[in-house]
Amino acid sequence: MRAFNLPPRHDLYWVLWGIFLLFLPNQLSAQEKSNQIPKAIQKLLLTSKLPESSLSFSIQRLTPHTGLSQLGWQANQAMNPASVMKILTTLAALDLIGPQYRWKTNIYTTGYIEHGTLKGNLYWQGFGDPKLVPEELANMMLELRRLGIHSIAGDLVLDRSAYHPSVKDSAPDDGEPKRAYNVAPDPLLYAFQTISFTISQTNSKPVIQYTPRLTGLKIVNQLESVTGDCSNWSKSFKNTIQKTAPLQFTALFSGNIPSACSQIAWNTVALDPDAFFKHGVMAAWEDAGGQWKSPPNIVLEKVPKHAQLLISYRGTTLSDAVKDINKLSNNVMARHLYLTLAVEKGLLPASTADSFQIVQEWLKKNQLPMPELVIENGSGLSNIERISAEHLSQLLTKAVKSPTADYFIHSLPIAGIDGTMKHRLSDRLKKVFSSTKSNEKVFTPDPSMPLKLQQPGVLMKTGSLSQVRSIAGYVISKSGQVYALTSIINHPMAPSGGPVHDALLTWLLEDGLNDLK
Repeated sequence: MRAFNLPPRHDLYWVLWGIFLLFLPNQLSAQEKSNQIPKAIQKLLLTSKLPESSLSFSIQRLTPHTGLSQLGWQANQAMNPASVMKILTTLAALDLIGPQYRWKTNIYTTGYIEHGTLKGNLYWQGFGDPKLVPEELANMMLELRRLGIHSIAGDLVLDRSAYHPSVKDSAPDDGEPKRAYNVAPDPLLYAFQTISFTISQTNSKPVIQYTPRLTGLKIVNQLESVTGDCSNWSKSFKNTIQKTAPLQFTALFSGNIPSACSQIAWNTVALDPDAFFKHGVMAAWEDAGGQWKSPPNIVLEKVPKHAQLLISYRGTTLSDAVKDINKLSNNVMARHLYLTLAVEKGLLPASTADSFQIVQEWLKKNQLPMPELVIENGSGLSNIERISAEHLSQLLTKAVKSPTADYFIHSLPIAGIDGTMKHRLSDRLKKVFSSTKSNEKVFTPDPSMPLKLQQPGVLMKTGSLSQVRSIAGYVISKSGQVYALTSIINHPMAPSGGPVHDALLTWLLEDGLNDLK
């Protein structure tokens, strides 16, 4: 594997950034900083039964102003960030690997093609494409067909040597093995090892469709439509997937579906990684018009040196992956991206320890030491990951002037519009931007900011675990001021902290920082 070298323009950027950080403490002391919790937030903490000790936040003003430039509370405290840790993972990857990077998947053979039949095994060598979905696999099968292959007489040999086996253990066991977010990293992960079922109702009878197509999958639909609303549709819903023959398995659906549910999405992890990949490849090959001389077996071994390369397929771009990771908080893709840092350095098999060392070196080069930093897998799906709100806000501040700023900023969820912020702050945003008084400063964007930060609103990554609620991103206020914000709540009552964060965001939208001294 190649080692990625930073182009010269990055070197100049880091030098300038280092000089900026060198003078930053003096700059802040001159413009004032404060450690306090706004009164409106104090009241909500009390209402939410959250002690002040459970909250840590850091606000940094990124645009010129005569008032406070920074506000924080326990900002240097090491906190469990949940999914806002993805900010560090994606920023490091955008800079070290580049937004145009594409993951590759190689297909080799040790056999030969005779009269349209490939006589020999297909070797699949994966490097962790985080989004190897049915459309991608279909394209790969078409490329095989264009090589003149019409049928295959051989087995599927899977080379997963790009990842160290230990990466499968780098996340907590929450007792939900069938949930897609818990799928372990896999260099040859297909469709997140997840079947996505869609249940719709036609003529009062539930109809089931699914993707991806898997050879040998049979759907048994025993669902009944009953009168009722859709608020608790899963109450009597049951789904099991069982192997019924060597090449067959059945998805059984039973129970009742309320008639008010026009469409239901149900995702579940299925089979084991080898079987899922095998049944997926068999189906994709058949859909491409290909045939199997006999059902292939699965063999696990490295690609031999004498194997012939048939296809080197380039999958999703890193910029698209970053968008899915941040907007949708995709844990599996984040873990793959984190490991890709080591893969692209040629550290094979890649481990989380290798990636952590790379991140540490990157932070050191940026003069952003983080002694409290603990990264288990890079996704935030962890009980032990730690970072401070102060350091996350420093990363957000740095990102604004980064060569890849636009890619990162466009990946963040937009309040009231998309991603994990789609259903948050809609009414508050309308209220704030429709109630500007005549004597208040009109919205004036800062032309030095990236275009996305010259528009009013909230771009915010979110995070949640059973005892964590977190947000990190940017607020563009009603006057055009831009703030980098990180706020983290660690407490058994953290799930009640959503209103606290929404109030903090609203306070910044209204330029509350200007009223503090």
